[in-house]
Amino acid sequence: MTDPSPLQQVIPAITSQDKLPIVVFDLDDTLFSTARRNLVIIQNFAADQGDAYPDFAKIASGLKLSDMNWSVSAALTQAGLDPNSASLKPFTDYWGSTFFSDDYAAVDLPNPGAVDFANACWEAGAMLFYLTGRHIGDPGLKNGMGLGTALDFTNRGFPFWKGRCELKLKKVKTQTDVDYKREALQEIKSLNGEVVATFDNEPGNAALFLQNFPNALNFWVKTTWNPGDTVSTAGLNVIPDFSEWKSPTNC
Repeated sequence: MTDPSPLQQVIPAITSQDKLPIVVFDLDDTLFSTARRNLVIIQNFAADQGDAYPDFAKIASGLKLSDMNWSVSAALTQAGLDPNSASLKPFTDYWGSTFFSDDYAAVDLPNPGAVDFANACWEAGAMLFYLTGRHIGDPGLKNGMGLGTALDFTNRGFPFWKGRCELKLKKVKTQTDVDYKREALQEIKSLNGEVVATFDNEPGNAALFLQNFPNALNFWVKTTWNPGDTVSTAGLNVIPDFSEWKSPTNC
């Protein structure tokens, strides 16, 4: 029998805790893939303004989920759109007004294994701390991502409307992801539990978790990340998704 992988060690680590076990999950490109959101935005822009920008519409018609990456502009130019195309500026504005919204957040699909793994963590007794750079919106929960995030959690089957689930969102959209998460770490520590595992797609955030919770199983979910994030990933467990979470002892 082979030794369990770091991901396969998470459930046993949860069940062996005397204190409240806590698992910290980022959302975008960690639990959820943003590829569908980006592709739908591209397709909708092409449908709305394709007559004005036929070059954009032609490229958009051939794009697939697998063509998406951290930068939608890069995805378009890599697919053949001229980097000097007149469509890029209005598209970038359109993307900025739609990507960070409830309606589009709700179309995200889970990364492989994410739903089953999150449910297994919860059923094993963990508190799930969903720590995301998404923002709440105004006092009426409009112009933000809170409602769309709750809808996506519900529709995809993640643990959410039950105890031991916490969703932490930014109150201010413009706050940097790392600064926001640094503050949120203090909230996690105030729970007086034991962080057993953390998951993030950005190397800098994953390294921040490692620094604050060195005894936890800290994971860099290597999906899509900011190419400008060059923080060292030494000491982190690297996984492409959650599909290999089961071990012979928890099948």
